[in-house]
Amino acid sequence: MRFSIKQAGCGAERVGTLTGFTKSPSTIIETPTTALLTQGGSVVHLTADVLARVFTNPQLLWVPLTTTSHLEAGVKAQGEGIAKFAGVTEHITCTTLQNLNDAAPSGHFELDKVPLWTKRGKQMICADRYMDFMELFKPDIILAVADGRTSHCEGFKRVLKAVNRSNNMLDICVKRYNSSKQLKGGSLIGVIVAAGHEKKCTESIQHILEHKQSLSGVALQGILDGTEDYMNMPDDNVISIFKRVNEALPNEMVRILEGYWNPAAIMAAIGNGYDVFDGSYPVKLTNEGFALTLNFNVDQRHYEMCILDLNDSKFKEDFSPLLKGCECLTCEKYTRAYIQHLRNTREMLASVLLSIHNLHHFDQMFHHARRHIAASTFDTFRHHITKQYELYKDSQLNKPDDLTVCNGTDSENVEASTVKKIRVTDEVSISVANGNA
Repeated sequence: MRFSIKQAGCGAERVGTLTGFTKSPSTIIETPTTALLTQGGSVVHLTADVLARVFTNPQLLWVPLTTTSHLEAGVKAQGEGIAKFAGVTEHITCTTLQNLNDAAPSGHFELDKVPLWTKRGKQMICADRYMDFMELFKPDIILAVADGRTSHCEGFKRVLKAVNRSNNMLDICVKRYNSSKQLKGGSLIGVIVAAGHEKKCTESIQHILEHKQSLSGVALQGILDGTEDYMNMPDDNVISIFKRVNEALPNEMVRILEGYWNPAAIMAAIGNGYDVFDGSYPVKLTNEGFALTLNFNVDQRHYEMCILDLNDSKFKEDFSPLLKGCECLTCEKYTRAYIQHLRNTREMLASVLLSIHNLHHFDQMFHHARRHIAASTFDTFRHHITKQYELYKDSQLNKPDDLTVCNGTDSENVEASTVKKIRVTDEVSISVANGNA
């Protein structure tokens, strides 16, 4: 794989291309972009046929080992890699140890081993075992195994061990990669850890650059550990991490940012030189019944929230599409009311339709970001997207936690003893008088 910078913006942002994939020499992936999150090798909520209708061009697929390790025997018997086994040979696969957005139980660590949490439980995995998987899976892009599941405010002792463990495992990954015939068609990516501790993060970066000739890029971990809520606006600390890490790296190395990052944080990362993002954000929205509805026209004010909560009863008789003007398959044929009905009846089609829209719209965000970088207007676009997300977050903070429903009765006249709470989501309660909703 080769990464080339086509055009730089006014700041650190840049438009680039990923080319030279051994199994697909004609494929060109433009950056900045997102990879589609997979489970068991397949894009979450979508079959291969539906995926082909959503995206006509080859896409990057994000393949965590946590959801594919159980396929080892089948992939080995077939002998042609994870893409062939999952039926997605036209796409580009990028493997990583785990999905950083999944909260993992705390537990002990072993020397030069990291925990791999799967549905079958916890496995301690070393670098050699990880590269055994890679030789079977034959991905196009391989993120080296690392102890990167730490938050940016982690304690120093934990960070110290994470850096030492990750450096040792990178040495083994590079050695196996250089000597393996099965991996000659793939590209190896070094993983930066301890992002929140400047000195140890610098040590991690310096060790990765020692293997620069064997690596095609870097991935940034060590900010999220699966427990933080990064639906919040990116704070100065996180933005300073993006900037500091970017400035320490050579321009020719592709930068990958792992984690569940919202549009405002993604704009901040793109503005600091990052090229590839994992696709966990639209999947998270879909699972919670949300639809992403950003306005990409910087000359037009957006009067509706950039995220719609399809669990809200106000959409019960809303027969408009999720987003007017959206060209995705969902918005062309289905309404907000119908999708809410599907969610209320727990139909799987609800997740499929929401996923189609969210993946398409998320991809369009990167398309417009690339267009504005090329036109040297990215700062305007970044502010436009950030402002929409900021307004959405403000609306959530001002949203009342409890709603009193009194079946036509003045709520102030209802005695407290007649009111009970019904939990309907993780965040909102409805108070119902006399048991009547």
